[in-house]
Amino acid sequence: MKDDAVSPVVGVMIMLTVTVILAAVLTAFAGGFADTNLASPSADLSAEFVLSGADSVLKLSHNGGEPLNPKDITVSAYVRTSDSSGTSIRISEIYNGNTWSAGDSILLTKDYTLKLLGISDSAANNAFGLSTPVDISFHHKPSSEIISKVSILMEVS
Repeated sequence: MKDDAVSPVVGVMIMLTVTVILAAVLTAFAGGFADTNLASPSADLSAEFVLSGADSVLKLSHNGGEPLNPKDITVSAYVRTSDSSGTSIRISEIYNGNTWSAGDSILLTKDYTLKLLGISDSAANNAFGLSTPVDISFHHKPSSEIISKVSILMEVS
């Protein structure tokens, strides 16, 4: 008679163990679904140096794709022959619109161009004389992704 009580207790313990394991597995899967990475927008962006009066400045263009929130986009530049590094600029600092859409262009001032490139006015004059290569990157802050990267020469076309 003592053996009759062992079977139901073992059965209940096995059912509880299976239930706890199933709950843990379901929680792990459900937790993984809650982790959503923001997708970076798809846009065709470009940069070029243009003349604005007597100054050579950067022109940033949105050529096509999704409209962008200027608060979410930063632009950075790397002058390949320069020892200094520039400062990233949030598009909302230099663009007043609510969205940066296809067909819109942003003409940087001379000060913002030099800030972005991280070079002085005299260094810029030398770099333009040598057609120095510059890498321009557009970053989407919420997704931490680079939307577009272009390489241009410091020369006015």
